[in-house]
Amino acid sequence: MVLAALILAFQSIRLGGFERGGDTPLGLKLGLDLQGGIHLVYQAKLEDPVTGEFTVPSSAQMESLKASIERRVNRSGLGEPIILILGEDRLLVQLPGVEDITRAKSIIGETARLEFKHRTFDVPEDIEGLTEDSIVGVRIEERRPASATSTVDVADGAADMATGTAAVSGAATSTPDTADAEPDPTPVFVVQLTPEAADALEATVAELDASLVPVGGTNEIFASFLVVDYQGDTPQTYEITSDPVVAIGPGQVFPFEGAPNIERVEGTDTFRIVIPPHVATSTDAALAIYGDNPGLSLTKISGKSDEDIGLTGDDLARAYAGQHTGTGAPIVNIEFSDSGARIFGDLTSEIAGTADQIAIILDDEELVAPVVQQAITSGVAFIQGHDFTVERVRDLALLLESGRLPIPIGDPILERNVGPSLGQASLNKSVVAGSIGLALVLAFMVLYYRVPGVVAAVALLLYTSLLLAMFKIIPVTLTLSGVAAAILSIGMAVDANILIFERMKEELRQGRTLLASINIGFNRAWPAIRDSNVSTLITCAILFWFADQLGASVVQGFAVTLAIGVAISLFSAIFVSRTFLRIVAETGVGRHLNLFVPAGAEDLPQVASRKASRGS
Repeated sequence: MVLAALILAFQSIRLGGFERGGDTPLGLKLGLDLQGGIHLVYQAKLEDPVTGEFTVPSSAQMESLKASIERRVNRSGLGEPIILILGEDRLLVQLPGVEDITRAKSIIGETARLEFKHRTFDVPEDIEGLTEDSIVGVRIEERRPASATSTVDVADGAADMATGTAAVSGAATSTPDTADAEPDPTPVFVVQLTPEAADALEATVAELDASLVPVGGTNEIFASFLVVDYQGDTPQTYEITSDPVVAIGPGQVFPFEGAPNIERVEGTDTFRIVIPPHVATSTDAALAIYGDNPGLSLTKISGKSDEDIGLTGDDLARAYAGQHTGTGAPIVNIEFSDSGARIFGDLTSEIAGTADQIAIILDDEELVAPVVQQAITSGVAFIQGHDFTVERVRDLALLLESGRLPIPIGDPILERNVGPSLGQASLNKSVVAGSIGLALVLAFMVLYYRVPGVVAAVALLLYTSLLLAMFKIIPVTLTLSGVAAAILSIGMAVDANILIFERMKEELRQGRTLLASINIGFNRAWPAIRDSNVSTLITCAILFWFADQLGASVVQGFAVTLAIGVAISLFSAIFVSRTFLRIVAETGVGRHLNLFVPAGAEDLPQVASRKASRGS
């Protein structure tokens, strides 16, 4: 009882690697219907590689899928899931207490291929399909801004940037002093291309646009540029992005409001390419530099280029979260197989100390792209980052190691987010129901059985404490049906006491002493107690088996909780109640037999003999 009291007294228990409890009432593990959380149903999609038709997965494949998802969720820190196979090809995943459904689905359903690539920066690339011969003509014109109130968007910290950090751009900007003034027109190249070259340049501009989007869920932007190169009497070369931007730090840009730097004239094969202010601030200045018949070439510079090196998730032996031994910062430890270690060693030896990165990509989405500080030939390394948190390194290690699920499952066919307020309402009603049930049982036992009833009431309170402590320490996921089973087990716990008390009453009526009646009553009631409780345990086992086969988590929770309650009630009746009754029998209360039987104490032989001795 002391141990049970300590278990319930502390919200969380941590002893070495053993952890129990949380921020729920008494630290109990609550199910989806009591705590709120996420309910997902997936359908496995197994495609025949020959016919392309979907087939029903085998039971072994479904069990493997279940184990993989369970391992992912358990390691992610999302809590211990309830995962059940429904029918032949469906999987139920319940995550009690989890609110971030996007993160949950990402961890559960990730089926991507893991790749390690060599990333370089600012790589010149010819624009395929665009040559000097495909440039039909070039002239210089002016483009007047559509609005005189174009401004620089300075949100998210860009307000602190210095005015000198502006990247090359032809977009007009305004200040409070010049907001009402008409901005100067922007000089532009008007480039006439062949239809094929125009399409190629348009595709390149789309790639330039895409490069202005942050990658990998970070703020890093690897902007790609178009190099405009004029070779003539006055050679000029400059770079521009597809849209006007301002540089606010390494790997970061912020867009201007204004017309794009490169745009295709609608319905034609003509492009306007802005001439930035640092080259020429007006059309006259541009004409003075380039003349009336300028000639130019266009080249793309990719902000980043990822080279496939043949290193994939198949070469990764292990990945796990940890802490840096020196700083204690969260890190991701990675270990490669022998073949992976050779490839990884060659790459790190090549790029160590440079700005090149190793891009780790899952399903075409970047997870992380670390730089290499030194050559690593052992195949064992770690990844660290200034923005790494415990949760992020855990998720990252999980995605690195898990790789691909044994069976693709796609998006869930059913998803439901149970709000914590609904779960709290169910929990409150369960507590009220349990309290009323316990109070009624205690009142009946005390009023009818008197002193034995008081003993049973005390034993029942101790039983309740033992039951809750056991639920917490195993732990048992308490669902609404589980709470119903716990309330039912309270009534079943006193059932054993009633059998004992009735047998004890019979022994007293045969003239035995109170202590002898207690011992014999327990011994003779035991077979009935044993058989009734064993039959209940068998029923619980049958319910659990059928619930496991049919995916009925509600019935399964009921069966488990009731079985534990019955087992503890056996202990409570045989050890707790009998011990307390023996103690009471040795006290002065034991001389008042009328306090140990519900009625008819005057007819007991012991009472009659006492009256006769007093009368004589």
